[in-house]
Amino acid sequence: MKPLDIFVVSKNSILPNYIYLFLKEFSIDLEFRLAIDLNKKVDLVIVDTGTVSPDELSEYSGHYPILLFTKNISPFLISYTNQYEINGVLSLDMEQEGIVKTLDESIKGEIYFNEEMISILFSPKMNELSEKVSSITTRELDIVKLMLQDMTNEEIANHLKLSVRTVNAHKGNIMRKIGAKTTSGMIKMILDYSPYLSQNRI
Repeated sequence: MKPLDIFVVSKNSILPNYIYLFLKEFSIDLEFRLAIDLNKKVDLVIVDTGTVSPDELSEYSGHYPILLFTKNISPFLISYTNQYEINGVLSLDMEQEGIVKTLDESIKGEIYFNEEMISILFSPKMNELSEKVSSITTRELDIVKLMLQDMTNEEIANHLKLSVRTVNAHKGNIMRKIGAKTTSGMIKMILDYSPYLSQNRI
């Protein structure tokens, strides 16, 4: 059997080699090669959800089987699977059996999610919150990003050339949209669905 060509989409230069070793460790019966580009036919595209936002997947969707790679399974994966046909999720907290099954099915072009992932993807509550988070405007996300940099309302207002009152109004709108009662609760909910915001990748 010929080695499978894997292309890793990540802004972390170390991650492709890490994923290669991760796959080799858990898939004894499969042999892998890392593709350096998409000029040739690849068997599988793996997307690093820690550095790549859902908006950046359009060029890969529909052309290759796609797996998401994440440190752990969490609600933010809904934002990828709602927009694109994703074949499955590889997570560091998955059992070996689930990793092997996910790989086997995705290479064949099939879709496979473990039970925990299915419970998140099809949970009405999780999907409702995901829709609320996705309704946040670009300006509101700008404010969230600056809050994550530990800026005060005054500093945010100066940086965005807004009044402090406008900044507070935006924060209030975000909290109402997602149903958060506190600022810390608001930040947690947003990061649960968009963890790459903490790396300033809006």
